[in-house]
Amino acid sequence: MSFRVLLNKKISSYILSLPRPYQKRIGNPIDKLSENPYPSKIKIVDLSLTNFDIKKCKGHQTRFRARIGEYRLIYQIDESSEQVLVLKLDTRGDVY
Repeated sequence: MSFRVLLNKKISSYILSLPRPYQKRIGNPIDKLSENPYPSKIKIVDLSLTNFDIKKCKGHQTRFRARIGEYRLIYQIDESSEQVLVLKLDTRGDVY
């Protein structure tokens, strides 16, 4: 099963404003979410993704937090439409 990852315009422009190495570092895990957005089922094979960590957000059934280095990505899974909605992306101190 393949999911479609949806980014809003604000998050897309934020990623494009980052330096090129950070764009790749954040873009690769976002691409991996389309293959498998659930935390317990993710296998990290690529060494550049070793800091890619996903946990469920407290109080939410379908909302997750992905740790990508110093950045945090908050996303929600919509099973019925097979979509992953990226809600927030920012540094650790600003995302929560």
